Amino acid sequence: MQGITVLNPDELGQDPAVGMDLALALGVGHLEIRTAYGSNALVLDDAQLREVRQLADERGLRVAALASPLWKWCRPEAKPGKVDSFGFPTQVPAEDRERWVDRALAVADILGTDRVRVFSHLSVGEQSEDFRNDPLLTYALKAAERAGTRLLLENEPVCTVAEPAPLLDALRENTGLGLWLDLGNLYEVGHGTAEAVDALAPYVEYVHIKDYVPRDDGMKQFVAPGAGDVPYAELLPVLHRVRPVLPYALETHVRESPGDALTRGAAFLRGTIPGGLA
Repeated sequence: MQGITVLNPDELGQDPAVGMDLALALGVGHLEIRTAYGSNALVLDDAQLREVRQLADERGLRVAALASPLWKWCRPEAKPGKVDSFGFPTQVPAEDRERWVDRALAVADILGTDRVRVFSHLSVGEQSEDFRNDPLLTYALKAAERAGTRLLLENEPVCTVAEPAPLLDALRENTGLGLWLDLGNLYEVGHGTAEAVDALAPYVEYVHIKDYVPRDDGMKQFVAPGAGDVPYAELLPVLHRVRPVLPYALETHVRESPGDALTRGAAFLRGTIPGGLA
């Protein structure tokens, strides 16, 4: 069995049909849904979500995952830094959060996927919340189990759980929680090593692929996967050895010529992962 390549249509804009057509042209059969029609997927209405699903179904494409923004938030009184939350608020009152968990599971059901991404609270200094002891996590894991859905924790640098040790703690304490591993993020926090990937690999259920080079101003210049500094040639074989069948989702963040970056990224993945990808 092979792993699969996944494409996010919103890399090409807010008309999902455009990205889906590129997926079809590249022989990519799976999609990750994050935003469409100018809104985060969680705030689209059911009719819009059904339209996204229909566009995918018409092309023979399957939604592999919902890239939800759950837990990429802080309390209203906290002050987050610059955060890309893809059209979702970063300050969310505690009393609203359970509703958003329920909504994410409902959105996943409409889209036909059983994978939902979660984060671990924005890191806001002394006002940061404790993801591992958040009662909402217990609620969400039970609700996801009833729905036949897996919650997958992404290692996000602006959130509280981003490095291997706390990731492993959270995953070992919550057997219903899987890992949405972003290898670019792992490299960004100083742990883009074979040893780190080998330790995390047993928990990985989904992989994000992006690449970048540092700019003179300290920011990142995103480039096509394989063209930047993330040591994929070292990391991907380690991950594949432990987890030979995984979804690999292209999240290039390349704003200029995104179609070219996705095309090059798909070719890079298929040529780098042992045995290739479907």
